[in-house]
Amino acid sequence: MFNIFKKTDAPKETVENNVASEVLADLLKLIVLQLVDNPDDVEIREVAGDRTTVLEIKVNDEDMGKVIGKKGRIIKSIRVLLRAAAVHNGKSVSVELVG
Repeated sequence: MFNIFKKTDAPKETVENNVASEVLADLLKLIVLQLVDNPDDVEIREVAGDRTTVLEIKVNDEDMGKVIGKKGRIIKSIRVLLRAAAVHNGKSVSVELVG
């Protein structure tokens, strides 16, 4: 029987948070790889903070416009998707494009 009132250990929660962060980084990489012409140059770096995790995207200079989109629509959409996935996993995430 599944007990929703069972207390969990802190180390287990930490492991689950790390797995959730990896899933978010993998999702971001999957999305960005589909947009760019130079997938070998894509780097996703995770910077853990106190309250939120920052995912930094680094792409080739030629692909920067493809990730940003017209008036920033694509990067805004990516941020919305990642925030929704993070909330589903009980986390807070921010996506930044590093140039």
